[in-house]
Amino acid sequence: MTPPDLLLHELSEAIVTTLGNQLVGLYVHGSYVAGDFEPARSDLDLLAVLHRHPDPASLELVRPLHAGVAVEHPGWADRIEVDYLSLTTLRTLTERPGPMMRISPGEPLHLFEGTRHYLINIVSAREDGQTLHGPALASLLPRVPAAVLFPVVREHVASWPEWVQDARGRPGAQAYAVLTLCRALHLLEVGDQVSKRQAGSWGLARLPEWADLIAWASEWWYHGGTEADPGRFAEVETFVRAVSGESREQS
Repeated sequence: MTPPDLLLHELSEAIVTTLGNQLVGLYVHGSYVAGDFEPARSDLDLLAVLHRHPDPASLELVRPLHAGVAVEHPGWADRIEVDYLSLTTLRTLTERPGPMMRISPGEPLHLFEGTRHYLINIVSAREDGQTLHGPALASLLPRVPAAVLFPVVREHVASWPEWVQDARGRPGAQAYAVLTLCRALHLLEVGDQVSKRQAGSWGLARLPEWADLIAWASEWWYHGGTEADPGRFAEVETFVRAVSGESREQS
């Protein structure tokens, strides 16, 4: 499979070349930057800031680019996440929805009205991301205060008890749920975003009653778990409800 560094270089070059002067800046964030990237499993997370709102013409412009990645790098076909939004939307998403374009695992390239839920990705890119093209993201966007970000995180966490129902029979989704909830709780309590691995390690001490489940999730995610492995859905469902409830109580 293509190494992540090479894939990122090719993808960023393709985005910069394709969008040309429509592009303000391009940034990589998430586990690739955090240092806990798992080449066989992790996604590449990018944020592309445009001079104007993405529209159907923008969609058709970048569609061949992403289709080409899927063909030329099949191991990455469903492991690329790019949020495309305008500089205006970047700066006003805390107050109102704005047009966005996005491709992510399980989600084809599409246009939609982005809500403040996507602040979580934007803050990740601003605080810990690396600039691939253009100015530093911090020069384009003021720091998003905790008073704005934390309610968004709590809204996100509140949706997980429903979402986790789709994880029945899918140990990977179950492990993802456990580590993601650890990340959310860490953000709310400590104030910064960390990787799944780091959040899992933190969660072992913060949630000792769930240590065995968190250790299982980390082991599955980072040490070659497969969908043929037995899952732990009943425990995961209970964990998600417990952590979701605790997170909401902190508001």
